[in-house]
Amino acid sequence: MDKRMIGKIISSQRTKKGMSLNELCNGICNKSTLMRIEAGEINANTDILSRLLERLGIHVDFDDDSNFDDVLVRQIIRNANQADVSGNRVEARRLLDTIADGYDCFSVQNRQRYEVLDTMLLYKDGCISADARLINLEKSMRLTQPNYSLERLPLVMTDMEAQILRYIATTYGMMGDYENSIRLYYYLKHYLENDTDKVSSADTLAGICYNLSKGLGLLERYDESIKVAKEGIRYCEYMNNISLLPSCIYNCAKALASRNNEGDMEKVKILVEDALALCTPKTWNNSELSELLKKLKIEAENQ
Repeated sequence: MDKRMIGKIISSQRTKKGMSLNELCNGICNKSTLMRIEAGEINANTDILSRLLERLGIHVDFDDDSNFDDVLVRQIIRNANQADVSGNRVEARRLLDTIADGYDCFSVQNRQRYEVLDTMLLYKDGCISADARLINLEKSMRLTQPNYSLERLPLVMTDMEAQILRYIATTYGMMGDYENSIRLYYYLKHYLENDTDKVSSADTLAGICYNLSKGLGLLERYDESIKVAKEGIRYCEYMNNISLLPSCIYNCAKALASRNNEGDMEKVKILVEDALALCTPKTWNNSELSELLKKLKIEAENQ
């Protein structure tokens, strides 16, 4: 990334925060220097840039061996991702746009991070279809895993690559291709379960188990769905993930009701009551889930 890009980022953040040139540069550099930085006329030293960015709320954590531009781009993408997670897609897009012109100078890893978030935002905004989302995600994966395909899944993955594979699995499910979705979710599940850092993987595994059990249920593989949903429940309880826990319980109850072996409906009644008791405004997809649970409760009571 060149000096013009850094200047654009600083100017954009300063304007967004409603800060004057004097307010931003006070105690760091003089006003004329800041004006020239924002105009892309000079390359300021990393100390000045770090302090300006920190005042703007962008904390660039780098050491003497780090590439300042690379670290800054990574932080901007991280901030954009956090904005998206918080539901502020407008801010997420604004942040990505401040660095878009420097894409050709990004590291491969930052190109991957950028491409993935850009794809997810485009899809959420209705600008691309699920098919295009899948193509873009697979293209992003091949930036660091050139041989990636459904037949050649990576044996070792970075956290980013594992996240992309999860997005790909989700996209197959959205397209109705549950076989490939289930295959990828099982692969991710086994991969993460063999991870030495079980704590950091547990929340991700809870989400994987939720989606996997749902897909298995849709394919009428009820025994597998029940088993995986129960694992999802255990992961949620382990991480105290009360947002996703009722959904995992619902998947288990739904598969039991669909299987309808002797004694299954009694189990369904207990599980539904447990899930309804756990539902709160903070529960993921709370309104829709509550209605599904109530319908399942009526179904079980009428058996």
